[in-house]
Amino acid sequence: MRFLDDVRIKHFYDNNKTVGKIIADSVGWAGNVAWDIYLFYRPFAEWTETPPKPLYWMHQLTDGWATKDKYRTGGDLKNELFISMEKLLSN
Repeated sequence: MRFLDDVRIKHFYDNNKTVGKIIADSVGWAGNVAWDIYLFYRPFAEWTETPPKPLYWMHQLTDGWATKDKYRTGGDLKNELFISMEKLLSN
């Protein structure tokens, strides 16, 4: 994602879906795999055996188990990403 340029932003691909399963658990999707998901954590949040709960998050999944109120695509996704980033940077 070129439009979000910050050293704190990380892109990660998990071929074995290990992290995707752990992230799914952290957002209430136990038993599923999270991907195409955007997570914003409080500054200096540390991951231990389980990740912290994200402050803001959204996804692009159409699966029935995925949270509908967090679904964003296109311009809505771009706007929500910027809003979430601004909220984090203003604190």
